[in-house]
Amino acid sequence: MDLKELTDLIAVRQYVVNATGNMTLDRPTVNEINGILILLDKKIVGILKGAEFKDYIGYEGVKQAIEDVVRITNIKSGLKK
Repeated sequence: MDLKELTDLIAVRQYVVNATGNMTLDRPTVNEINGILILLDKKIVGILKGAEFKDYIGYEGVKQAIEDVVRITNIKSGLKK
């Protein structure tokens, strides 16, 4: 799993988000950058949903991880009846 590619894409995405709020850029450039943002998000999500990344983070245990978090954060379940 090449995390460098993913982190680099996320860094570029952050720059693009910041650039869309840059008042020195003209509207056509901002419109183009907004399109780039959509494509970057699509690419990042594709990597995150890919089998290689899921294997890297141990996604097969996600159901148990969610149940553990719910159990820890559920205040009502910790109260004695």
